[in-house]
Amino acid sequence: MRLAPGEDGPLHRHERDHILVQIAGDRMAVVPHPTTRSPYGEYLEADVVPGQHFYIPRGGVEVARNVGRQAYYELLIELKDREESR
Repeated sequence: MRLAPGEDGPLHRHERDHILVQIAGDRMAVVPHPTTRSPYGEYLEADVVPGQHFYIPRGGVEVARNVGRQAYYELLIELKDREESR
């Protein structure tokens, strides 16, 4: 994903557990939808640390917002369930 400074990504739902890897940027926010089942159920803003990664369980419904002054880049890796791998 790439977001310009001040840009919002689309409202989206994560159907699978995933790993988020920050590539570049300086500050990001997550704006959760009221129906989210993510552990990140409240507005969250944090500095970007290139190379930092997070394991995030499925169920999140949110908008990503670049609140920084630099373009933001991330890599998102969706994880398949064992049943899907067979």
